[in-house]
Amino acid sequence: MYRIGTLVLYDKRGVYKIESEGPPPVRGTAGNYYKLRAVFSNSNEIIYTPVDMVTSMRPLISSGEAANYLELFARLEPHVFRPGKAMDLTVHYRDMLASHKVEDCLLLIQEIHIRQRETARQKKRLGQVDSKYLKLAEKLICEEFAVALDTTPDLIRERLYADIQSRATA
Repeated sequence: MYRIGTLVLYDKRGVYKIESEGPPPVRGTAGNYYKLRAVFSNSNEIIYTPVDMVTSMRPLISSGEAANYLELFARLEPHVFRPGKAMDLTVHYRDMLASHKVEDCLLLIQEIHIRQRETARQKKRLGQVDSKYLKLAEKLICEEFAVALDTTPDLIRERLYADIQSRATA
C-alpha cells in the first residue's frame, strides 16, 4: 500500500503521483483504486489502478541511487541483441523494461545507441522498434532521475547523451 502523495513509477508510462485511494468514478466497478496523476504530462493525465495491482508500480529511487546510476551508466557494457526476427527484438526490449530495474533500462538505452551508431555507419536509419523502445526507456529514466535529482527530464537526457557521446569518441 502506498500513501497519498507518493510519487511512483507506473508500469511503462512514467512518474505519477498518488492523489487518492477509493472507489473509481466508473459505476459498477468494485474495490479500491489509486487515482494517479502524471507528473510530467501537459495533458493532466489521470489513471485509476486497483490497489491490489501494485506490481505495475514501484517507488522511485533516491537521489543517491540516481547519482550512482548516472556514474554507472558511462561504464555499462551492454550486450547488443542480434535477433533472427523483428518480433524477437520486440520481446527482448519488452522483457528488459518489464523487469522494472533501473540498470536494465539504462542497458537498453546503451544497447539501442550502439545499434544506432551501427546503422548510421551503413547510412541507414534506426528501425521503428528500436526508436519506440529507446523513446520509452529514455522517458522512464529521465522522469525518474529528474524527480530524484530535483531537475528536469531534459537535463537528465542531456547528461545521458553526453556520456554516450564521450563513450562513442573514446
